[in-house]
Amino acid sequence: MKILKLSLLLTLATSVVLAQNEGEKLPDSLKFTVRKDYRPDTREAKKLAIQPELEKDTVLLPEMQYEVLPKQPEIANEMEPMKAVRLGKEPLSKLYNGYLKVGFGNYTMPYAEASFSSLRHKKYQAGGFARYHASFAELEGKPFGFTDAGVSVFGKYLMKHHVLSADVEYDLDQNYYYGYDASEMQLPKDSINQVFHHVKGTVSLRTQQGKKPKIFDFAELYYSHTLDRFQNQEGRASLNGGVVIPVRKHTVQVRSTMDVFHNQSPVSGIDDNILFGLEAEFKLRKERWGIDAGFGLFVDGRKDYVKPILTPILRMHYFLAQDMVRFYVNATGGVERNGLRSISEINPYAHTDLLRTNTYERLNVEGGFKGNIFRILGFDLSVAEIINQNQVFFVNDTSDGAGLKFTPEYHDTRITRFKGSLSYSMSEKLFVQATAQYRLFHFSNDTMQPWHEAPFTFVFSGNYNLNDKFIFKASITAAGNRVAKGYVTDDEGITHVEPIKLAGYADISLGAEYRYKRWIGAFVDLRNIAAMRYEIWNQYPVQRFSFIAGLNFTF
Repeated sequence: MKILKLSLLLTLATSVVLAQNEGEKLPDSLKFTVRKDYRPDTREAKKLAIQPELEKDTVLLPEMQYEVLPKQPEIANEMEPMKAVRLGKEPLSKLYNGYLKVGFGNYTMPYAEASFSSLRHKKYQAGGFARYHASFAELEGKPFGFTDAGVSVFGKYLMKHHVLSADVEYDLDQNYYYGYDASEMQLPKDSINQVFHHVKGTVSLRTQQGKKPKIFDFAELYYSHTLDRFQNQEGRASLNGGVVIPVRKHTVQVRSTMDVFHNQSPVSGIDDNILFGLEAEFKLRKERWGIDAGFGLFVDGRKDYVKPILTPILRMHYFLAQDMVRFYVNATGGVERNGLRSISEINPYAHTDLLRTNTYERLNVEGGFKGNIFRILGFDLSVAEIINQNQVFFVNDTSDGAGLKFTPEYHDTRITRFKGSLSYSMSEKLFVQATAQYRLFHFSNDTMQPWHEAPFTFVFSGNYNLNDKFIFKASITAAGNRVAKGYVTDDEGITHVEPIKLAGYADISLGAEYRYKRWIGAFVDLRNIAAMRYEIWNQYPVQRFSFIAGLNFTF
């Protein structure tokens, strides 16, 4: 090895010398200067042992990581064809065409009502109803009874999106002016007998309930005629309609009414009246709140004046708890017609040969809370402020010395009303509802009082169905103390107004029905079980305890 290295160095040196002798220039990296004698030194080489030696007697295996590559299997969906089957019809309760209820009670009181209707049909429905309820009793030698009878027929034709309907009705109401003392005067029966004949007919076209109206909402044509025993009569023709205009996701509803009244009396002559109404409101609905805002324009026209009335329309609600409790505010108004028919329905002993003035509800603002608790208990609590012009109050007409008939008085009033109602329902077995209200009347004249109007009223009704075999009903109608307008003459011959106090009352009625079979059953109704002879109208006490019992049939 040493000899090999030495020969390489000699060869390199020789090549350098020869290069210099030939005049060639060497690079600086190959130039060197020898300063002393060269003495080569050889390092010890690391020798390999003849036999290999193991440093460790264990071998660490490497950690292997395994990954499963996903492979999407091919799935072929193959549907086996199903054989056609006939669907069974859902069971429907059986319907009956006819119903008949007949009975009889004290005070010589027959009672009957009957109805007939077509069964289920996709295109049409038709039927009729008739009733008869009368009393032929006498009170202290004077006629005390009444007659309430009527018959009506109706028909409906169901279209794809609309319903065409028509109905005709006839009513007969007979009463006696018995509010006098038979020991002081005797009046012929014909002179105190009052009979009202009322006929009406309606034809209408409406959008089906549940269908969203497309512009057209409804159109209605109405006619009625009322005639009493003294040849006082009133005719009414009405044309009503409504449209719904979509505005994005909301709607604008517009309704119009046109009523033409023709009154004719042998005493007061002819009195014609036209009432026109236009209501427009914008309806906005959100998840928790909604608002209807608009206006109402009414025109009351007669031959000697035309009076426009402008009222607001505001209905707003907000759910404090979704589908449970909501707060609401309403503000509305309108015109109420005081005609022969409407007055006789309120007070059948009122004069029928007088000119009448309509009532204007300038403003009716109401706010409150309503909702349900546990879905079985409902409530509605509200307070309202009502401003009326020409509100009707009835006072005894003493010009005949007896005060048998009532004359309407018209006064501007402001009423503060507190109202609350509760209802409880348990499936279809039990339902109970109670409503109470208290009203404060404010007049511009301190001597004026709300004649025959009760500040406090209470109404209760309930029914209980026991296994669809026994049905029990109960109702209570109560009113607080009231006052009627009376007169007194002092020592100087001057007549002054002196209120007559009318005591409060509570009329309690009970009823029960037993269904022996589906086609036959029995019933009994007990009315005014406390036997209170109270007066709704001054000098006119109602019947004491009465009952009607009978049978009902289904066919």
